Formats: sequence, structure tokens, C-alpha cells
Amino acid sequence: MHSKIIRMEPKFNIAICGGGNLAHGSIACIGHNNPDYAINLLARRPEVWSNTITGYTAKSTWENKGNLVGHINKVSADAKDVV
Repeated sequence: MHSKIIRMEPKFNIAICGGGNLAHGSIACIGHNNPDYAINLLARRPEVWSNTITGYTAKSTWENKGNLVGHINKVSADAKDVV
């Protein structure tokens, strides 16, 4: 009997703190390039966030990659919920 070894890439949980420009860019870039990662966000006003962040690349050096889309797994104002 032969056993088959299956290698699985680990699923990472990422917590981003704050909702500024860097958070938006990070969520779009990390999420687009690593769709299996769970991205959680700590923000003061979680109710204003959508589950999808799009980074538009038109007229940038990343334009050939197309728009970058990342998905937020969970957003909360309480750190214990996202870390």
C-alpha cells in the first residue's frame, strides 16, 4: 500500500490595526496575492467597512497586474475579536 503525502500551505491569520491608507493597500495587496489568508481588521468604526477592498492600479507601475482585490474575514473595534 502506498501512502500519498499531501503538502498544504499553512493558512495565515493576519490582523491589521487601523483603517488608514496603509490598511487599505495592505488588505488589497495581501488578500489578492494570498486568497487563502484570513485578514482581520481592528478599526474604530467597523460598521463603515465592506468585506472587499479593491486597490485600483490604473496608471501605476502595477497596472499590468489588474486591480487588486482583498477580502476581510472579520472587522471589529475590539482587539480580542481579530487578534
